[in-house]
Amino acid sequence: MIEGTWKRVVGMHVQSDGDLSFCWLALDKDTDTVHLYDACKFSRGGYGGGCRGLKRSGRWIPIAYPVEAKEIAAQLLDRGCNTLPEPYKEADAVREMTARDIQERMRTGRFKVDKRLKDWQDEFKTFYRDDSQVPKGFPLMSATRHAMANLEWARSNMKRRSSQNNYSRMAIV
Repeated sequence: MIEGTWKRVVGMHVQSDGDLSFCWLALDKDTDTVHLYDACKFSRGGYGGGCRGLKRSGRWIPIAYPVEAKEIAAQLLDRGCNTLPEPYKEADAVREMTARDIQERMRTGRFKVDKRLKDWQDEFKTFYRDDSQVPKGFPLMSATRHAMANLEWARSNMKRRSSQNNYSRMAIV
């Protein structure tokens, strides 16, 4: 279960054929655990469905996207989605560092995947690393990596109470 206070971010990946992949992450800061709680793919031209799905999942959740997806991110922003102000610039070193962070979190139990996400799990089973390079052609893994690399942009839906009010809320009659 995802708590309302946990910060969330969505990672978006666009394949060369125009297909879109999204992964939703929630960060439990108390335990420093990342929860992958949703993932989906949309075929080329499915931006409308993708946008509706993004809005239903939480219009307030920021969407991290790579430079290659800047045009699609602009379309999503026009349709009311919350894209990050700048694209994610993924150099090889950053890609490798993020992949290692995910791998380390999985090893220590601080990266949890919802067991209902069969597409993500199937892709993960076939995911391989050759010569310590992060391979391409795994859209859900890429979307997960984009979200992980942008965890600092994650936001919570809970409004914080003002620290100036040190009294309990009550109605005055």
